[in-house]
Amino acid sequence: DIHRVWFLLEHKWFETLISKDAPYPYPQTKLSVLRFFSLWNQAAAQLMIMLKPDVYHCMDYHAAMIPLYCQPHDQVPTIIVLHNADYDGAIETDFVVPVLWRDVPALKRLSLIFNLTPEAIRKYLTFEGRFNMLWGGIACARENQGGHGICTVSGKYAAELKRERTMFKGLPTVLPLDNAIDSAAEDGPKSIAELQSLRVESKRALQEFCELDTDPDAKILIFIGRWVKQKGVDHIALLASSILQKNRDVQFVLAGPPGDPYGNYAQELLRPLMDKFKGRLFVVTRFFMIPKEARAGAHLCLMPSCSEPFGYVDVEFGLLGVPSLGCAIGGLGKMPGVYFRQQNSDSQDMLLAGFSAAVQYALDMDDSVYWEMAFECIPAQFPFSIWRSNLQAIYRTAQLHFKRGKEAEREEPLMLDGELGMNVLMEQKQRYGYGKLSDIRMVDRNKDSGVWIQHKMQRMQVGEGSEFLMQPVSEVRVKELMAFWMAENQETDAETLQSHISLGNQRINERSFATRSLMVPCRPFVRLMGNSCLRIHFFIALGYIVSPVVDERMSYISRSAESLQSHYTWGLVGTTITNLGCVFGAFVWLALSRQVPANLLMAVSLFMTERLCSLTVSAAASDLIWVLIFNFAGGFLSTSRWLFLIWNFNEDFH
Repeated sequence: DIHRVWFLLEHKWFETLISKDAPYPYPQTKLSVLRFFSLWNQAAAQLMIMLKPDVYHCMDYHAAMIPLYCQPHDQVPTIIVLHNADYDGAIETDFVVPVLWRDVPALKRLSLIFNLTPEAIRKYLTFEGRFNMLWGGIACARENQGGHGICTVSGKYAAELKRERTMFKGLPTVLPLDNAIDSAAEDGPKSIAELQSLRVESKRALQEFCELDTDPDAKILIFIGRWVKQKGVDHIALLASSILQKNRDVQFVLAGPPGDPYGNYAQELLRPLMDKFKGRLFVVTRFFMIPKEARAGAHLCLMPSCSEPFGYVDVEFGLLGVPSLGCAIGGLGKMPGVYFRQQNSDSQDMLLAGFSAAVQYALDMDDSVYWEMAFECIPAQFPFSIWRSNLQAIYRTAQLHFKRGKEAEREEPLMLDGELGMNVLMEQKQRYGYGKLSDIRMVDRNKDSGVWIQHKMQRMQVGEGSEFLMQPVSEVRVKELMAFWMAENQETDAETLQSHISLGNQRINERSFATRSLMVPCRPFVRLMGNSCLRIHFFIALGYIVSPVVDERMSYISRSAESLQSHYTWGLVGTTITNLGCVFGAFVWLALSRQVPANLLMAVSLFMTERLCSLTVSAAASDLIWVLIFNFAGGFLSTSRWLFLIWNFNEDFH
């Protein structure tokens, strides 16, 4: 028997920041939202210390920081179950790594909010330069149990994370823990004929419920879920018009709340189609419950997801005899249906072409093949007994590799205030502002650590509702911009619109005049490439052009130097000097990249390369000293090109 006990944490922050429509506080750049997660993790950590469980079962990023608030002797084996690794509690707007060997203000503020030292934030909660809550749990699992105990909700998604996500590189494995779901009802159809008969009744019910034209021969394509990029809803919106025009017997049911700019884009794109295809297109942009009996009337369940950990929707419809039509990625493909593969997930055209071809193939499918496929969906099983045995095996794995006692001792304490434990519970005396800094009395930290923490928050002038980190574009503003762009040009895809919005937001928030000037479109290329080519792109391209010119010029100088031609030994010296410059440059650029912002570092290397190029043009090839200096400088600067490769191809600027 399983004995369940529920512990409920009650606080005004939990009551005011979450609701039924918004179960998670947003955005994570607000002080109130960050304190919400700080309170939750610290309070749950105190509860875990008191209960001393055998295993801590962590769900996603929301409580992944709990091990950081437990002393080494209070640590327990931990497993982290990832239901969607795309949501990792990261703050995408600000880098928190040191700049020019000094901690940035954002890092200091996060340290105070989460009651963790800056060193702890850097070591356990900074991933690829940004604050990341999920990384805290993974880092602790690496430290305490060798990285064992990380799992996700399907085997294919686990392999995908291990193969494609940098966060999971170096882990011994990402374990599969496939979700369980109830099987189909025992009184369901027992033959294809019964399924066909049931489909007629269910289709009529679905058409009446969604105000579609009553047509017994119609093929209803249905999508139910959150309207976000991950679900591929923008692809459905882009293809809906052409599918309806080409196939007169097709009807659409699209329901769900928009959850990101791609969902807003789909909403704006579908809005004018509702009148054009009235009776064939039903769209509702909110949580919408369709009765089970009516859902069985759909012909195909659309799942063109770009990423899908497990996919409950395809199982729910499949058990009703409705096959899936989607992308074979992650947890999808486990139910009978028609699927296409992502040949290039970065190419919008290839994804649309694959989805369009799959839709047309499914609609043209022979009836006998379709009904056989639909009937094969019903007996699918995902039993709880297998899920339970897999979970117990993962528990044992975490316990087996867990380091107990002094083996897991940390060198330094992680919390700022270990005795108080919960500085986030302290109330601010004033809601907005704290007056001038000169009016604040200096407090001795050793005298009262809790007062010291609040004093530091006051000195940084962080108020209750402050947005003290760089803010993303608000959801309301995104909707306004999407509507404006769609009115001007409906042919622009969601990816391009999001790029324009992100770039505009960066320009508005950028304080440096030099950086703002580099983000302006490059006029000579406007006609050729539009506004997508910025000045910064021109200078980066110039760097790629200048670098080989410098290499060729250096080679020419070496070949032309009289001393190097006549003395074999000096030729070896020149080659050695170049290689030494490469080795020295590799260490220097690596060290600098950990402290100096990447854009500044690339600008410096580009400027130095250009200066070297101009110097080599006027240099005397017969001067041996200058030749050796140029060889060393050329080798030193050649390694800086890795900066352009790494940052241009691995940094997500959107």
